[in-house]
Amino acid sequence: MSLVSRIALALLSAVLFWFSFNLNPLWAAAWVAPIPLLVAAYYSRTLVAVYLTWLAVGIGLSSNFTYYLTTTGPVATVPLLVLQVLVWGFFVARARAAVVASRSWWCVFVYPLLHAALSTLLSAFSPHGTWGSFAYTQMDVIPVIQIASLAGAPAITFVIALFASTVSVAIYRGGSIGRPLLAYGLPALVIAGVLGYGEMRIGTAPPGRTVRIGLASVDDFIGPRMPAQLNTAVWQRYAKIIAELSKDGAQIVVLPEKISQLSGDQIASRKRQLALLAQQNHVYLAAGLQLNRGDRKDNALWLFSPAGETLKEYHKQHLVPHLESDLAPGNENMVRTIDHVPFGLAICRDLLFSDFGRDYGRLNIAAMLAPAWDFYRDAWMASSVAALRGVESGYTVVRAGRESYLNVSDRYGRTIARKRSDNLPGSFLIANLPLGPAVPTFYALHGNVFGWTCVLLSLLFLIKGAGRAASSKPAERLDRQK
Repeated sequence: MSLVSRIALALLSAVLFWFSFNLNPLWAAAWVAPIPLLVAAYYSRTLVAVYLTWLAVGIGLSSNFTYYLTTTGPVATVPLLVLQVLVWGFFVARARAAVVASRSWWCVFVYPLLHAALSTLLSAFSPHGTWGSFAYTQMDVIPVIQIASLAGAPAITFVIALFASTVSVAIYRGGSIGRPLLAYGLPALVIAGVLGYGEMRIGTAPPGRTVRIGLASVDDFIGPRMPAQLNTAVWQRYAKIIAELSKDGAQIVVLPEKISQLSGDQIASRKRQLALLAQQNHVYLAAGLQLNRGDRKDNALWLFSPAGETLKEYHKQHLVPHLESDLAPGNENMVRTIDHVPFGLAICRDLLFSDFGRDYGRLNIAAMLAPAWDFYRDAWMASSVAALRGVESGYTVVRAGRESYLNVSDRYGRTIARKRSDNLPGSFLIANLPLGPAVPTFYALHGNVFGWTCVLLSLLFLIKGAGRAASSKPAERLDRQK
């Protein structure tokens, strides 16, 4: 295959990666994007394969360059994107080495194993949790994402990569591979099994009770510099929306994150007013605010009862680096029973972390109430990340986002209701929230067994590959001397 042909294949992958890495990804593109690049890599020397990968992935990741520039700043953006490009280069180089050096049937599993291993390591150690995982490209394909209830997001990543690896190896090797029935049949069986499990899980979902829930958001941020008149207008609008939602039957109303910054006497005064709103409208009311108490600042969620009692004050545990560096992180998960149903409390970024979601799954919650604040552009992705936590651990997710979506998803990741937030006069919706059985999933109970198994197998493969490469060098030198 000529160099021009290989570059053309890499550029085709680049276009597909652009739509896969996007904050509003095309799910089908994620399945096929790596195939042209992998085929080009198999026909190239290692260094050329790495360069082609950097080209394709670099172009694909550039679809989010301005987003990262806005949210993390230029100092963090460039290293973040460069690191992702380098990691993909490593993936493709290792997959190429396995496929080119061996005709064994198992070589089709190297690429997906490495992907699932990275997904697991990012989930465990990244300050951004699971953000950026390839798993989120599949949130519109409900049967595929059900495997997360057994094995978490890494399993979704594994299945996508397995398809691309199998097709690319079939193009390169064809029938000249050891045990072709096993090489191509086993991946097909795995993928079919994942889809079958997904359909079965959705199809056998038990009917459950529902609760009428309202979400509301006014995107205008009440900060220290906001004119008093606008400040009053925002709170008056929230009061009116809560009353309308209550008249429409809402039993619970969720407002977004950091509606206002409060300090000193403002904290007690606003708490009284919100408690009165909950009492007057006979609703449970969840509202997010920043509380500045002396030397401590908290990103907090207040939960009020229909009697006007303050039931919980939850503090956000996973703060946004740099943007929330002046705030103190919380350290306690909170559950409140509402009408005999256990509800968990979270705030926005908390749901980027799968271990956080699993902790709540083991607490047997039926639903999660999560005020949030996003960046407009990432509304779909942020809502999808939160929804996948519900699939993984078995609960519905109610996410009221500013500059985002008001979003309700069930324990299978299906969107029950969704509406864009807006500036004054704001936006609101009401939905019947399905409450499945408050039973944790296998993944919630047993953790990331699949993901860590992939990490172990990847390490064994890399160690074995390094040993093989080292042992071959003396022979290569001898050949050159001859």
